[in-house]
Amino acid sequence: MYSATEGSAYGFAQYLTGPDGGMPKALELAERIAANAPLTNFAVLQALPMIAEANPQTGLLMESLMATVAQSDKEAKRRIRAFLDRKTAKVKPS
Repeated sequence: MYSATEGSAYGFAQYLTGPDGGMPKALELAERIAANAPLTNFAVLQALPMIAEANPQTGLLMESLMATVAQSDKEAKRRIRAFLDRKTAKVKPS
Protein backbone atom coordinates (compact mmCIF):
# COMPACT_ATOMS: atom_id res chain seq x y z
CA MET A 1 0.00 0.00 0.00
CA TYR A 2 1.14 3.51 -0.82
CA SER A 3 0.02 6.87 0.44
CA ALA A 4 -1.44 9.34 -2.05
CA THR A 5 1.83 11.28 -2.08
CA GLU A 6 3.89 8.14 -2.69
CA GLY A 7 1.50 6.95 -5.38
CA SER A 8 1.77 10.28 -7.13
CA ALA A 9 5.57 10.17 -6.96
CA TYR A 10 5.53 6.67 -8.51
CA GLY A 11 3.22 7.81 -11.29
CA PHE A 12 0.07 5.98 -10.13
CA ALA A 13 -1.85 9.26 -10.08
CA GLN A 14 -1.58 12.55 -11.92
CA TYR A 15 -3.28 14.79 -9.36
CA LEU A 16 -3.33 15.16 -5.60
CA THR A 17 -6.22 16.90 -3.90
CA GLY A 18 -7.04 17.77 -0.36
CA PRO A 19 -9.66 15.90 1.65
CA ASP A 20 -12.97 15.71 -0.24
CA GLY A 21 -11.29 17.21 -3.32
CA GLY A 22 -11.32 14.07 -5.46
CA MET A 23 -14.84 14.34 -6.83
CA PRO A 24 -14.64 18.04 -7.77
CA LYS A 25 -11.30 17.40 -9.52
CA ALA A 26 -12.77 14.37 -11.33
CA LEU A 27 -15.73 16.43 -12.54
CA GLU A 28 -13.42 19.23 -13.69
CA LEU A 29 -11.33 16.76 -15.70
CA ALA A 30 -14.44 15.09 -17.13
CA GLU A 31 -15.72 18.45 -18.37
CA ARG A 32 -12.37 19.17 -20.05
CA ILE A 33 -12.34 15.72 -21.67
CA ALA A 34 -15.93 16.10 -22.86
CA ALA A 35 -14.92 19.36 -24.55
CA ASN A 36 -12.35 17.54 -26.74
CA ALA A 37 -13.17 16.73 -30.32
CA PRO A 38 -14.74 13.24 -30.35
CA LEU A 39 -12.06 11.82 -32.65
CA THR A 40 -9.39 13.03 -30.24
CA ASN A 41 -10.98 11.12 -27.37
CA PHE A 42 -11.27 8.04 -29.59
CA ALA A 43 -7.56 8.26 -30.41
CA VAL A 44 -6.59 8.66 -26.76
CA LEU A 45 -8.74 5.76 -25.56
CA GLN A 46 -8.30 3.32 -28.45
CA ALA A 47 -5.11 4.10 -30.37
CA LEU A 48 -2.65 5.26 -27.70
CA PRO A 49 -2.72 2.00 -25.72
CA MET A 50 -2.11 0.05 -28.93
CA ILE A 51 0.71 2.39 -29.96
CA ALA A 52 2.36 1.95 -26.57
CA GLU A 53 2.33 -1.85 -26.93
CA ALA A 54 3.48 -1.92 -30.57
CA ASN A 55 7.06 -2.28 -31.70
CA PRO A 56 8.68 1.09 -32.43
CA GLN A 57 8.20 1.04 -36.22
CA THR A 58 4.56 -0.01 -36.00
CA GLY A 59 3.94 2.47 -33.20
CA LEU A 60 5.35 5.36 -35.23
CA LEU A 61 3.24 4.38 -38.23
CA MET A 62 0.08 4.11 -36.11
CA GLU A 63 0.80 7.45 -34.44
CA SER A 64 1.31 9.15 -37.80
CA LEU A 65 -1.90 7.66 -39.19
CA MET A 66 -3.95 8.65 -36.14
CA ALA A 67 -2.54 12.19 -36.24
CA THR A 68 -3.53 12.48 -39.88
CA VAL A 69 -7.02 11.14 -39.24
CA ALA A 70 -7.53 13.38 -36.21
CA GLN A 71 -6.34 16.47 -38.09
CA SER A 72 -8.67 15.75 -40.99
CA ASP A 73 -11.73 15.81 -38.70
CA LYS A 74 -13.92 18.86 -39.36
CA GLU A 75 -14.14 19.69 -35.66
CA ALA A 76 -10.36 19.47 -35.28
CA LYS A 77 -9.88 21.75 -38.28
CA ARG A 78 -12.33 24.27 -36.81
CA ARG A 79 -10.50 24.27 -33.49
CA ILE A 80 -7.08 24.63 -35.09
CA ARG A 81 -8.35 27.53 -37.20
CA ALA A 82 -9.82 29.24 -34.11
CA PHE A 83 -6.51 28.77 -32.28
CA LEU A 84 -4.48 30.18 -35.17
CA ASP A 85 -6.87 33.13 -35.59
CA ARG A 86 -6.42 34.04 -31.91
CA LYS A 87 -2.64 33.81 -32.27
CA THR A 88 -2.67 35.94 -35.42
CA ALA A 89 -4.81 38.59 -33.72
CA LYS A 90 -2.18 38.89 -30.95
CA VAL A 91 0.72 39.40 -33.36
CA LYS A 92 1.09 43.04 -34.37
CA PRO A 93 2.82 43.80 -37.66
CA SER A 94 5.94 45.90 -37.27
